Amino acid sequence: MRVIAFFILALTSSAVFAGYDIHITRKAFWADEDGPTISISDWEKYIAQDPQITPDTKNTKNDFLVSLGTETFPIWFNPILGELYTKNPSDDAIKKMIDVASRLGANAQGDDGELYPPAP
Repeated sequence: MRVIAFFILALTSSAVFAGYDIHITRKAFWADEDGPTISISDWEKYIAQDPQITPDTKNTKNDFLVSLGTETFPIWFNPILGELYTKNPSDDAIKKMIDVASRLGANAQGDDGELYPPAP
């Protein structure tokens, strides 16, 4: 019975699938509808010169993989918001997101709008 209850809760609860995202954005807050965006052209120019980022050929055209030595993590381009993001990043992934953001003239931002690296 407990197993059945768990599966019912898992299927109906969005909290089960919740995570923490880091966004690369040019907006003051990543979820704002208005503000400067990262275009697909900007992103394509960037990935052409970064050998650590490759298309994720097993998924959509907006899915990419970042390879950092022994770690590989996904990064997604959101054309509607004009941003990039990853879910539940490691410390090394956060460092890479900060680097990519800097090179794109953008900011790395958490779900709640906190900036990375944090202000001193």
